[in-house]
Amino acid sequence: MSLSPYPNHSYKRYRAARNPPYQGYAERGLEADGITHRVLPETPSSDLLKRYYPGHAYNYHNNWRRQATNGTNETIEAEFVQIPIDHADPDGPTYGNRFWVAEAGYKKGGPVFIYDAGEGNAAPNALFRLQNETSFFKQIVDMYGGIGIVWEHRFYGNSSPIGNITLDTPVEKFKTLTAEQALADVPSFASQFQRKNFPDVDFHPSVTPWVFIGGSYPGMRAAFMRKFYPDTIYASFASSAPVQASLDMSFYFEPVYQGLNSYGWGNCTKDVRAAVTTMDDMMAIPAMSAMLKKKFLGRGADDNENAGFADALNTIFYLWQSYGVEGGASGLRSFCDWIGTDPTAGNKTSPAEGWAASKGANYTIDRWASWPAFTDTVNGNMFTNCEGPSPNSTVLSGSGDGNVTKPDCNLNLRFPDPDAVSWTYQYCTQWGFLQYSNVGPHQLISKYNSLGHQLDICQRQFPDGRNSSNFPAEPAIQKTNDHFGGWDIRPSNVYWSGGEFDPWRTLSPLSAEPFAPNISLTQEIPACGVSTSERELFGYTMADAEHAFDFRTTFAGGAVSRKFFTDALTVWLKCFKPALREGYIGLGAGRRQ
Repeated sequence: MSLSPYPNHSYKRYRAARNPPYQGYAERGLEADGITHRVLPETPSSDLLKRYYPGHAYNYHNNWRRQATNGTNETIEAEFVQIPIDHADPDGPTYGNRFWVAEAGYKKGGPVFIYDAGEGNAAPNALFRLQNETSFFKQIVDMYGGIGIVWEHRFYGNSSPIGNITLDTPVEKFKTLTAEQALADVPSFASQFQRKNFPDVDFHPSVTPWVFIGGSYPGMRAAFMRKFYPDTIYASFASSAPVQASLDMSFYFEPVYQGLNSYGWGNCTKDVRAAVTTMDDMMAIPAMSAMLKKKFLGRGADDNENAGFADALNTIFYLWQSYGVEGGASGLRSFCDWIGTDPTAGNKTSPAEGWAASKGANYTIDRWASWPAFTDTVNGNMFTNCEGPSPNSTVLSGSGDGNVTKPDCNLNLRFPDPDAVSWTYQYCTQWGFLQYSNVGPHQLISKYNSLGHQLDICQRQFPDGRNSSNFPAEPAIQKTNDHFGGWDIRPSNVYWSGGEFDPWRTLSPLSAEPFAPNISLTQEIPACGVSTSERELFGYTMADAEHAFDFRTTFAGGAVSRKFFTDALTVWLKCFKPALREGYIGLGAGRRQ
């Protein structure tokens, strides 16, 4: 997203909902380590740079300079606009909200496009989206001769109304971190937006059409902007937008199961289920549970509860929504290849029923525990320091008497990253999205990852929340759906999209789950300002795709989806009628910093 798509661990959900940084890496063509480029080698030659990025200067610190039409380089710097901290008190205190603007390709009369960065620091990917020729957003902005904006969400990155966000930040300070307040930020910004390079152009939304583009949580915002602020946002692209709040999201893993089977990894899903259900039985016996935890993560792992260990096991699925089976050394292709290969039999590959059916579940458990990437995957995503099956010198320290200190393999830590803190607050108060065990014939997740455990994570993250009136005992999903409309909303001038195997499609209007409304999709462009019925949706489901895959130009199927949007936008823009604002005086809004 962008919400977070990660199963049960709170930070996991933060990184997976849109799952920064993985989603951003994937859109830029990077693997999950953020280093290995899927198109260019780590040190690209000048010929390759010219081939893939004509007209650009590039370095590996994400600094891009667009070659403007006049032959000069457009330097884009972060800007800030003052916005009310509480929109219920518009004359009260303000804060600086960060944004970036690309205007080199602007042609008079072009729209303003706003890319919503959602629940994460917008800085790492902002310039890529505005200036890289492979960026879908830049391509759309340039197609219409528009202004491109990357917008940072309040309480993320450098757009915090409360200063630095840490584990010590009182929960009461987050009271203006609501979806309602964040939506109201956009019209406040749009009403002030002007450019010094175009002093005679009135960019007010009543004069210039504004188009909102977002995927995942920002995709939800794209739809909500048209529902609540149609006078500000003229059209929206809502990709992978789970607009239905839900406490239960155990079904997050159903598209993972279906996708793995569809892609030819049915042997892997069978082995994972056999291993997980067997480990659940083992964890019911304290001595076996302790042995199992140490087998996977080494000394100190046995100090954790079963629920924490279940979280660690789930990390193998963290990259699914961003990469499918790919994702490099920590991806599911690597994992499934490992557990499906028998090194004692000439690296023979498992049959369709997996190895557990013939060799027993303990064989798969042993292979899983010995997967080389497992410990690093757990440590990197759960902020811990487990040594793994064998001692790792990077996590061990010698003491004066020659003994080795036991590592701190705590699987129950709070999430210290500021963006993770903010997103955890959002889903724990308004959205739910609690991804716990999908017990049943398609089970991939340990039963110890329960709904109760997910609710405990919310209370663990904000220990002072129990005494706070603005931190509910569980997410207020009914109130959220009553206000926002859930998957029944049908604002006009909105295009919806999703991936066939995207876990977040389960809560979008495109959902194919048995509990969803089961509506029909149409690619016939609705008339300007006309909503479809509740039984129909202007949208498209991309085959063999996961989360917001139409936001990456490296995925061929994404071009089909983007064309549905641009074809519709071309039609809708013809209906826009600019107002005449009397007394308009052009002044540059925003300040550079």
